[in-house]
Amino acid sequence: MENNSPATQVYTAAIKAWPAHTERVREPLLILFALALGTVVWNMPPLAGVSDKGTHFLATMIVAVSLWVLDVFDEYVVGLMLLLSWVVLDIVPTKVALAGFSQNSWFFTIGALGIAAAIGKTTLLQRLAARLLGWIMIHRQNTYLFALLSAGVLSGPLLPTGKARAAVAVPISQAISDAAAFAPRSNGSASISLAAFIGFSQMSFLFLTGGEHCLIGWNFLPPALKTEFGWLSWFLVALPPALCVVGFMLLAIKFLLPLSAQEKEYLAAHTGLSLKDSGPLTRSEWTILATLLLTVLGWLTTSLHGINEAWVALAALLVFLLTGILDKKSFQSDIDWGLVLFFGALNSMALVAEHTKIDAWFVSLSAPSLGQLASRPLAFLLGVCLLASAIRLLLRKTPTAALLAVTVLPLSELAGIHPGVVLVVGIMAGECFFLGYQDGPYQIAYAGAGGRAFSHAQARKVLGAKYLATFFAVALSVPYWTFLGFIR
Repeated sequence: MENNSPATQVYTAAIKAWPAHTERVREPLLILFALALGTVVWNMPPLAGVSDKGTHFLATMIVAVSLWVLDVFDEYVVGLMLLLSWVVLDIVPTKVALAGFSQNSWFFTIGALGIAAAIGKTTLLQRLAARLLGWIMIHRQNTYLFALLSAGVLSGPLLPTGKARAAVAVPISQAISDAAAFAPRSNGSASISLAAFIGFSQMSFLFLTGGEHCLIGWNFLPPALKTEFGWLSWFLVALPPALCVVGFMLLAIKFLLPLSAQEKEYLAAHTGLSLKDSGPLTRSEWTILATLLLTVLGWLTTSLHGINEAWVALAALLVFLLTGILDKKSFQSDIDWGLVLFFGALNSMALVAEHTKIDAWFVSLSAPSLGQLASRPLAFLLGVCLLASAIRLLLRKTPTAALLAVTVLPLSELAGIHPGVVLVVGIMAGECFFLGYQDGPYQIAYAGAGGRAFSHAQARKVLGAKYLATFFAVALSVPYWTFLGFIR
């Protein structure tokens, strides 16, 4: 018999209200905790070699990192807090705090996100991928795995947001699995879906415009180095490790997720099947494709025409606006303006660190230990990988890239390594993860297929192999980077 006594009703109501009550209490407590940490640092006696302004800047950074780790607010909200604290607390002049919004790299971000918004309004990427895969017979699983990894890698300049590319990969991989009659969560289904996921969302490091975390890390380079280390230089540095990762992951997926005898038998009996053609490109898609090709060509030839990558990207955005591919509503809603604000704040962070001499202090603090690694660039780079992996347990890719850039880039010259190489290596390692909560694109790939494409256990095998592939690729690339002169 159901007990409806007043005491039971009160107890039931309390139980239902408890999660909401806990959440209301949790957020203020976390904010107070972050502010308390910052207050302690603010009131500390200045460390040797650090001014009062430098100590106060460190205090604001302690609060910001704490809020990022505790995931209390979106990243751009914390970025806005930083801007206000630097100005209102008189840590730096206003022109220094806002200088990040006047750099070429900030406008490059707007152009890149505008290009992504324009492509996101069409099915161009799905069509191109389906057309490429349509040439392959369905029984050639090895070829499909390689094609998915490669097509995903090459999708970076087309759609520079990992979540959007993960969303694109879901219907493509599902179409292949359905055509091959793979059962839900079978090794065949998992291998196709995870190859698409790795290729489309875990290889962003190949291109400067491959993801927002790549752009954020690049924004921390000094202006002179940004000019020197642009789109083409980034690509040349990242290409060999990307090829290593693709080859390693192809073998790993085959070894970790072997096809069952029944799956092999079905594929052998259906050697004439392929994916259906997705139809001709629309006029808008042809316009986007032509504009993208000209944009990439403009980035590749910057040294010839002298036009900065930022203005090439903005020119592409202007084409999309003039042709109506990106209308006023889309321009306002489809571009992540919070992320644009966050980019500007992070640009300013590097300049504020320089103004308060915190960057020089950090270098002097680390110089003794780094002296031991000056003749061992591989050890230094693998240390960067381990540091990025540790930070990634707490932070998402975007703040991880920012924190790595602030702490590691100033030290790279002491180790005889170009900061661009250190940045690419950090981005590579920061893209790796092992647990589902660490990555938004993974959640999209898993939920987009209704949890039928692969299990978390299958994914962990492949994601663990991605860690090994990254370390292996960095080790193999050191001689190549030395040959190019990026490592002394």
